[in-house]
Amino acid sequence: MKATEFYRFAVDLLCERSATVERLAAGIRDETGQLPVAVVEDPLVRVTLDEAVSRLERGFLDEDAWTEVVTMLRLVSDVLELHGATAPPTGASISAGRRVRVTRGRESWLCGTGSGATAPLGGTFLNTFERDFLRGVPGHLMEPTPEHAQQFDDGFAALGALLPELGASVAAHYIGVGVVDVRTEGETFLAGNVGRIPGVVFFSPNRMARPWRFAETALHEGLHLKLFDIQRSASIFAAPERLADGPKVRVPWLKWASMVAPNEWALDRALGAFHVYAHLVLFQAALRTRLTPELKERFGAPEPDDPPSLYRFGSERAHYLGRQILDRGGDELTDHGREFVSWLLETTASVPKEVARV
Repeated sequence: MKATEFYRFAVDLLCERSATVERLAAGIRDETGQLPVAVVEDPLVRVTLDEAVSRLERGFLDEDAWTEVVTMLRLVSDVLELHGATAPPTGASISAGRRVRVTRGRESWLCGTGSGATAPLGGTFLNTFERDFLRGVPGHLMEPTPEHAQQFDDGFAALGALLPELGASVAAHYIGVGVVDVRTEGETFLAGNVGRIPGVVFFSPNRMARPWRFAETALHEGLHLKLFDIQRSASIFAAPERLADGPKVRVPWLKWASMVAPNEWALDRALGAFHVYAHLVLFQAALRTRLTPELKERFGAPEPDDPPSLYRFGSERAHYLGRQILDRGGDELTDHGREFVSWLLETTASVPKEVARV
């Protein structure tokens, strides 16, 4: 995964500028001289490195930023010494060793509530969850049960069985999963992630209750994770920092605007939705053409009426958003970005209408 190489490069960059960072990193590297994958995939490590690189790009890394990097590496070193060289630093502090199989050859850690844990990384994770994920909304991270773990395994297995290549592709971007109880007025919480905890998705028990319901939601959220990582190694927008004040895409299926759900999106938000809808066209097509008797026997039949499901709208909304992004993107899109959007549009259009149609 190219994002992994980005974070390894970020550490190397910092090592060139700090003997302390170089010494700490040397104690974490494996026998080949590489930082372990579990370290550079760790969400709290990634956020620390993102902030440090961002400040370097602006020309100066101040003392506070260096302190954050050094502190993080020391905490990582402490966890690896306690749990082993291949342990996920934050995962070891918050999962109590529980893991979920997201695809063949890959597992993600299963978040717990950290009850009784005092490890600094676990505490930081829980504080970040409260501050940046919940943001004052009533809710909490649930202690996962064996039933939850089985539902995760079954749901990811259903996605992989229906779409083997796509399922494995998005699963590669899952670092951790959790179960949450979020109570919002006027809408049902399904699942979500937040930039301050990259690679970790929190699911409501309702979306986990049936394998196909979970498979769609896991695909949806995994596509957000994948796009985030894509943009770590490829420039889609020429100047991401100016998108908030740039062109907007009107969203006709959102009749009313609110602070939470505006009906005009900046280009980056429109791209995130377009990326999901384009792939949901494939999910819909696969349900219509690949759902064998064996899969129905193993995972049950998809629900004929699942109101939160979005794949039924995939084709129409993907085409609309893709065209709007290309038409309104102008100089905001790089050549690579325009090529990426065009490729997704062409792929979506190649699915026969009678297959993509509800």
